[in-house]
Amino acid sequence: MLFSNISNKNYVIELENEIELFRTYFKFSDNEKLISIKFISVNQDIDFTIVAKNTDVFSKIEKILYDNYPKYIDSENYFIVNGSKINTHRTLEQNKIKNNDIVTLEINNFD
Repeated sequence: MLFSNISNKNYVIELENEIELFRTYFKFSDNEKLISIKFISVNQDIDFTIVAKNTDVFSKIEKILYDNYPKYIDSENYFIVNGSKINTHRTLEQNKIKNNDIVTLEINNFD
């Protein structure tokens, strides 16, 4: 039983060291963390998940979405998360986007 506790403790220490190396390598500050965001569209043709930093500006993530769904580049779009419209010039954290949130792309139809 003692051996198991020691090996578990060593394993946790190794994981903590790996996390610290990862954060250093990818230049994470203390307030940054990775979050997963799922994108969907009202017409249900988008089903896309991305991992990003909570400090990333939403427009950076929007560009990645358009790289994968180029048909939406020329449309006038807006995004909703948890009932609130997203400001694309603000960070994920400023938009109150959290891990595993679902972001809905909606198209402005001015017709």
